[in-house]
Amino acid sequence: MSEVVNKPEFTTWTEVILDFFENRVGSSALYKARKYIEKKEQDIKKEKESKKLQKAIDAKEKKEQELHQLRGAAPYTEIRDWIEKESKKKIVVGRRIINATHVLKFTHGSSESAGLLLKIKSDDLLLTTASLKKELTLDLAHNNGALITVSRFLALSFNNERIIDKILRREFDFFAPFCKNETQKDSWENGFSNLVEERVDKTADKAKQLYFPIAKNVYQIIILLFPSSLANEIDSVVTDIKFGNQREINKLSVTGKDDSEKRPKFHQQHSLNFPNLGSMSFGGEHPKNISMLNADRGGKSYLFSTKPPTWQTQLKPPIFKKSLFDNFCSAEIREDINYLQEFVRRFEQISLSIKNPERLKWINAWLDNIIDELFFQISTIQNLPAGWSVSEDIRLKEAHQFLLDPYRIDDEFQVQRKATDWQAIICSDFARWLNRQLIGKEKQFTPQEVHTTLWKQRLEQPLREQMQLIEIERKLYPKEEL
Repeated sequence: MSEVVNKPEFTTWTEVILDFFENRVGSSALYKARKYIEKKEQDIKKEKESKKLQKAIDAKEKKEQELHQLRGAAPYTEIRDWIEKESKKKIVVGRRIINATHVLKFTHGSSESAGLLLKIKSDDLLLTTASLKKELTLDLAHNNGALITVSRFLALSFNNERIIDKILRREFDFFAPFCKNETQKDSWENGFSNLVEERVDKTADKAKQLYFPIAKNVYQIIILLFPSSLANEIDSVVTDIKFGNQREINKLSVTGKDDSEKRPKFHQQHSLNFPNLGSMSFGGEHPKNISMLNADRGGKSYLFSTKPPTWQTQLKPPIFKKSLFDNFCSAEIREDINYLQEFVRRFEQISLSIKNPERLKWINAWLDNIIDELFFQISTIQNLPAGWSVSEDIRLKEAHQFLLDPYRIDDEFQVQRKATDWQAIICSDFARWLNRQLIGKEKQFTPQEVHTTLWKQRLEQPLREQMQLIEIERKLYPKEEL
C-alpha cells in the first residue's frame, strides 16, 4: 500500500538523489545507517535502565556522525559506483523503460514493458484517468523486476521535472555532481539514454482487448488496459481514509472523540468512506515485476463496488440469538480481518511483533476498524424501542441484554445491570469471536493467551466510554421519556 508522507524541501539534485539512496535503496550504506539510527531511537524511548539507555544514546550519536560523513562521501563513492554500474545495462529497443498511465503487464504478466501514456484531459463526469483534474503520478513500465531501483531513480523529481523526462530531452545536468570527469558523464548519458524510450501507441497480442459492436463501425471496448496512475490516486485516498488523517476525521465525525478529549463534539469536516471496498493483487510475491507503482502499492489495487442497491430487511431484535456475535461479520470489516489474519499467521508470537511500534500501529488500526463496525451494530440495536428484551422466548445472554437494551424500564434489570461485570463478558466473547475468525477454515493460526488479552483490552476502553455516555443520557432524560 502507498503511504502519505511529507517530503522535505530540496534545493539541488544532489539532495534529491542523496535522500533517495538514504531512504529507498536497501543496499546503500546511507540506508543502513539511517535504519540503525531509527532503531536506536526506538530503543531509547523504551529503555528505562540508565546504563543501557546511555549506551543506546552513544551508539545513536556515533552512527549519526558516521551518517554525516557518508552523506559527504556518497556522491563520489557509492552513488557514483551505482550510476556507473547501471549505465552499463543493455536493453533492446522496444523493451526499455517507458512513462505510462496504463501498463500492459497488469493484464498479462508475461507481456513486454508496454503501456499507454495518456496526456489528454476530459470533462467526463465518470471517474476516468482523463477526467481527473489533478496532475497524475505516472507509472514506469519496465521489462524486468530487477530494474525497480532504476525505475524509482528515473522517477525522482526536482522543480517538477523527473529524471526520465530530462533524459528523453537529452538534459543531464543532474549527473554533474557525481561524475569524476566529462568522459564519465558522456558514458552515463549514453548508457541511461539506452535504458528509456518513447513509443508510438499500439496494441499487443497479450492485451486481451475485446471490442463489442454497438453500431456500424462503432465499437465499445470491454476489457480495458489497466489504469495504474488512476489506481495510485485511489490507493492514496483509501489509505488516508483507512489509516491516515481522514480516518481520524471519520472517527471524530462518528464518535465525537479524539485522543485528547473524551467527549462528544461537533466536527465540521465530511466523513468519507467507501462501502464494500474490494482489492486485487498483481504480481504475486514479486509485484515489482509488473511496474514501479505496483511495487510501491505492494501489488494491491482497490476496487470500488459496482453492485446494485440491495433491499435492506427491517432490523429485528436479536431475541433468538445467543450472542451479539452470532453471524456478525459484515463486508465492511472482512478486509480488516483478512489483514489481521495474515499478520498473526506470519507473526504467531505476537509478543515479539507488538514490541515494534509500526507493527503495533497496524494491529491497532485493524482492530479499531473492526470495533467501530461492532459499535455501529450495537448502536443500531440500542435504538430499537426500549424493553425489547422482555420476551419469554429470549435466548440472548444476559450480559448481551445489558449491552443491547440499556434503556429498558425495569428496576430489577437495571440494578442487576449495574451490579454485574457484564462488560468483561462482552470483551471475552469479542475476543473468542475474533479468534474464531482468525483461525478460519484453514486453521493455520492457533491463538495464544496474549492474543486474547490484546483483543479484550482493545475493546474495554471504548465499551466503557459508551456505557458512560448512556448513563449520562439516562440521568438527563426521565424514564418516561426513554
